Amino acid sequence: MALVACPECGKQISSQAATCPHCGISLAGAAAPRGLGAAPPAAPLAEQTLWEASPSLLLLLGETLATILVVLAVILLVALGLPAVLSALPDGGRSTWVDPHKAPLVLTVVLAIYLALRGSRMAVRAARLRSTRYRLTNQRLLVESGLLSRGMLEVDLRTVDDLVYRQGLVDRLLSIGTISVVSSDRTSPRLQLLGVKDPRGTRELIRSQAYAATQRQLFTRST
Repeated sequence: MALVACPECGKQISSQAATCPHCGISLAGAAAPRGLGAAPPAAPLAEQTLWEASPSLLLLLGETLATILVVLAVILLVALGLPAVLSALPDGGRSTWVDPHKAPLVLTVVLAIYLALRGSRMAVRAARLRSTRYRLTNQRLLVESGLLSRGMLEVDLRTVDDLVYRQGLVDRLLSIGTISVVSSDRTSPRLQLLGVKDPRGTRELIRSQAYAATQRQLFTRST
């Protein structure tokens, strides 16, 4: 049994070792002597899409419920609260800057403006969510977003350092969550995937692919 230098870390190891005990690199191909029986070089792995999704529209549930509560509060105010307030005034509210008989109409107009602004904002947010695409391949994680102009962020799975998923109480009820990807990538060191369905299972899928990608594999990419 002879000692040879590890091709990765340079330390002395046995020529019969399947992996380097110092750095852990696989030596299955390097351990075989050249000539007869030498293992052929591994072919580069083609890129394959493993998971693809968009943020869930359930992220808008909280804003939707808040809008409904405001509408109900205004309706109750017009139907019950406003007449009681005006009747409690000394002159029946005639000295106020708003005509008591036109007060419900004024509140209705204000409510309509509020609903128009709120609805426009929610429509834009919904369009942004639907235009955002998450894609996981066996090589990288990509996030494409944008309404009028499009942009894309990507993280090489070989640079992933940590994966964290979070679920609040409401998120758990809705089966959605947020996945944070921490990597050594210079352009996207921290990437967040919002409104992901089954966040735990998706996080495990990304983790397993990141683990496989760190085994010094060669990649061929279409883009």
